[in-house]
Amino acid sequence: MKQSWLAVSAALIVACSPAEPSPKADIKLATKVMRVLSADDMQGRRAGTDGNTKARLYIADQAAKLNGGVAPKAYSFARPVTQRNGDTFEAVGTNLTVTVPGKTPGGPILEITAHFDHLGVQGDAIFNGADDNASGVGALLAILKSFRANPPEHEVRISWLDTEEGGLAGAGDYVDTQLDDRPRVNFNLDMIAQNADGVIYMAGAHHTPALKPLVEQAAETVDIEVRFGHDRPQDGMNNWTMQSDHGAFHSVGIPFVYFGVEDHPYYHQTTDEFATIPVARYHAAVQLAVNMAHVLDDNLDAIAKPRTAPAITEP
Repeated sequence: MKQSWLAVSAALIVACSPAEPSPKADIKLATKVMRVLSADDMQGRRAGTDGNTKARLYIADQAAKLNGGVAPKAYSFARPVTQRNGDTFEAVGTNLTVTVPGKTPGGPILEITAHFDHLGVQGDAIFNGADDNASGVGALLAILKSFRANPPEHEVRISWLDTEEGGLAGAGDYVDTQLDDRPRVNFNLDMIAQNADGVIYMAGAHHTPALKPLVEQAAETVDIEVRFGHDRPQDGMNNWTMQSDHGAFHSVGIPFVYFGVEDHPYYHQTTDEFATIPVARYHAAVQLAVNMAHVLDDNLDAIAKPRTAPAITEP
């Protein structure tokens, strides 16, 4: 996930109120996927390893079952990434994308993303990454299932991105190679499960204020507290704008909605295991994510923007 530190930010809290029923999320599916991907036999899903390949094939199989038997498209990449310390390395990986056609083709596109890689094996320890980011992967499958049952107005592309832990390389490659000039919004999920306090953050409203009421709408029927922040220059190291895959979209002028929790004691530790996840809180986060995807689809014409610059080449 995001390369950030524990923070206390000025936050706005979404008040809950009755609203129309939302498309029901398959929380059992999302939870099963998170559990399977964070098991030891996935070896921490580090990019370029057998465990990462096993995880990718599992995701592709689950997505195909929800997509009428049509497997996601796979895009392999190798690209140079420059780290903050100036070191450069070649990041490799493979992204997966499912396209859900819209009722009105040719308009804006909703890009929904979550990375599936993690830190892998280090010495004798496995970093399984249940929250980071098997949680987001499971939610994307729930979103896919929801859109198949409730077809979107606009084209929706759901992508499981590789090598986020290696400098947002998968997202950078996706933005470089898979985007045309049609307007877009990115909805990125990274670490949404470890919210024992029932709080999740939305970053992106500072850059696109029109997103705030849409997030509030999505949260109305969910037992979760949404706070806004971690997206302003004055937040310093707690500014998440470029710290997960939505950063690649932001760098080319595309609005983004990012959902995630603040750093916690399990972040990038071997204890980021399924057993430490507050599952009921994760269920609420998945329902929020499904709601948000449909709200964004309903309002896409008003908020989507085309790319305005080349993609990033470094985090």
